[in-house]
Amino acid sequence: MAIKQPRRFVTTDQGHADVFNQPIDTLYENDQALAAQLESIKTDPAGNDIASKAALDKHAADTNLHVTAAKQATWNAAEGNAKKYTEQYAAPKAHTHPASDLPSASTQARGIVQINTSVSSTSTDQAAAPIAVKTAYDRANEAYSRADQAFTQAVDLKNKIVGAINGKFGGAGSDMSSDQIAAVITNAPVKRFASGTFNGQSAQASSWGQSISMVVSVGGLSFTPSVVFIRVRLTESDGFRHIDSFARLSTATGDTIYGWRGNSVWAPPLRQQAGGFNATIEGSKIDAYAGGSPISKVWAYEWWAFE
Repeated sequence: MAIKQPRRFVTTDQGHADVFNQPIDTLYENDQALAAQLESIKTDPAGNDIASKAALDKHAADTNLHVTAAKQATWNAAEGNAKKYTEQYAAPKAHTHPASDLPSASTQARGIVQINTSVSSTSTDQAAAPIAVKTAYDRANEAYSRADQAFTQAVDLKNKIVGAINGKFGGAGSDMSSDQIAAVITNAPVKRFASGTFNGQSAQASSWGQSISMVVSVGGLSFTPSVVFIRVRLTESDGFRHIDSFARLSTATGDTIYGWRGNSVWAPPLRQQAGGFNATIEGSKIDAYAGGSPISKVWAYEWWAFE
């Protein structure tokens, strides 16, 4: 419908005509604006956020978007079944179970566990109580403290052992393991020794003014000695003692021991033999006081042999 412009007032009193004509002009302008908006809606309803009749009809006919009576009946039945299942099988908010209904936990399955205060239990279906954890923690701390102290002492001892080894024959280091240090000790050069006695073996000169010589021998040792100490004695035949001392013999040198009035015992250099040795003990003639005629006698007692 076309909008017609209203007739304006015409009067001989132009002042009153303007008072009435102004609202009539405004109403006419508004009508024209509404007519233009309606025409825009007709030609482009979507652009004006208005659905067309065809769109509304299509939306109303789409049963996937609206609840039909059949769907409502299905939903009502499902709701009823859910309520019934809950009433029959769901536990109330406040309820209890006998202990026999509760499954026990294990290393393979979830369940109820019993609290245990023991720190030595081997159970696989009980849980440690905080007091048990605290006890184990305290013991672990104590063990750590003792282990740290023992480690410090062990390091100190190791350094002392290394120092002692190097002070004797060398070859040890503080960075070595215990097995390596043991190997150094095992392979260290060792001087073996043995001792024994000749049980007073003796020899006597045939007459006054003569010297006397005898040979002493030792065998059956696990090494060949290079140095030997022998306790020797020089006496008169009646036992009067002139010399009682130790002779030191090596493969390179012998030993001479002097006593009263220049009387002496001479032991030449050591003679080695496999697993032992033999040595000569020589006693000088006895030079005694005036008028005497003593006969020389030599003795051999304890011995010490060194590799």
